[in-house]
Amino acid sequence: MDGHHLHGAEEWMAVSREAASVAVDTCMVAAAVTGSSLLAWWSVAFHPSNSRLWMVPVGLVLACTPAVVCLALTFSAEPCIARGVRGAEAASAKTAALFAVVVEK
Repeated sequence: MDGHHLHGAEEWMAVSREAASVAVDTCMVAAAVTGSSLLAWWSVAFHPSNSRLWMVPVGLVLACTPAVVCLALTFSAEPCIARGVRGAEAASAKTAALFAVVVEK
């Protein structure tokens, strides 16, 4: 009976980790879309008069930060082959890096 309970807990943790990974990805996309929308709004409404210039750096930070974070994590991860991971496990290991940094640390 205890083995079954343990298996259920492991399954729940896997589902929980997957949900957390989706939540992190969703937040990154939402930040990029918000920044791009802010820049577009500024360029249409306020660029001709050069007013509300604070919107430009805020929009650039929001729009570019998710891409910089993903690139940094991709290039800083240790190679999967050196750890002995190959195939589908290697692909999932690369995509799990952002989740591991944001949620588990």
